[in-house]
Amino acid sequence: MTDILHHISNALPLSPLATHIGITCLFAQLTFTLLFHKRTKILPEGPWTHLPAFTAHQLVALPLMILLTYVGFRDWFFDPNKDPEGATSADRIFGSDRYPNDPNNIPLAVGTGAILLWDIPLGFLSKPLRDPIMWGHHIGMFMVAATMTGMFCAGGDMIGHYYASFYFGIIELSGIFLTYVDVFHPKYKHYRAWLDAEHSNKQMMSLKSALNSGNESARVLFAMSFLILRGIYFPYVSFCHAIPDLIVAFKNPPEGVPTWTGYFLMGMISSFAILQAYWGLLVGQQVKKALFGGGKDEKKSGKKKK
Repeated sequence: MTDILHHISNALPLSPLATHIGITCLFAQLTFTLLFHKRTKILPEGPWTHLPAFTAHQLVALPLMILLTYVGFRDWFFDPNKDPEGATSADRIFGSDRYPNDPNNIPLAVGTGAILLWDIPLGFLSKPLRDPIMWGHHIGMFMVAATMTGMFCAGGDMIGHYYASFYFGIIELSGIFLTYVDVFHPKYKHYRAWLDAEHSNKQMMSLKSALNSGNESARVLFAMSFLILRGIYFPYVSFCHAIPDLIVAFKNPPEGVPTWTGYFLMGMISSFAILQAYWGLLVGQQVKKALFGGGKDEKKSGKKKK
């Protein structure tokens, strides 16, 4: 089995670890999809039998988000060797004795292998997951991760390994809660209808109550974590640290590192930062509406009713 995975890895533009992670996600996806599919009749009928591929996707995504968040927080905030004295932009972007590059970096392996072999193909094959915006987002994430792993460098030099634990790690904290909340989004009518229905079975009613409570808590935690990490911290790290480091480091890149990779990363990071800030603004508006009501629009509609 190891030899097969090694051959597959050599045939793909991925590291062995990325290939293993991608194939593991794909295998888990197929297994869970068969488990939930109504034709296999393994589980009783429910929203999961109507949306087997989507349900399987969320189950595979959840442990990935937890793993990325753990590794990200560990390496970004708690690594004692993260910021040694005298470190330069070139050290942080291209690696050095102070910042040794790690070909087995877990966040980058997930950002390349899991996205290329599992997430992107599933987005095309599963109707509930067909979202052009998410396709673009995931393809962009893969290209950024692939560039950071050194896929386009003659010597395989990694670019920005220092920032991998941030861009593919700690910001996924909100993804943990989103993975759960997304299941009960109104666009997935089978799950939403099941959550709103009155079940005659007491066990189902207990399960419904627990899932509904979890959904409400997860929505609050998602909004808080998204606002802090993606809406505020992501643009700050991007425009105040990562992009300035890229500008300085690419004034004299190592041999074999194409100059375009630096411009590409600066462009993609800037785009993602603006997008995260915009989404953060939308989430913030929803939080404000939930806490303080509809504001002026609500008052105007109230006056008209009078």
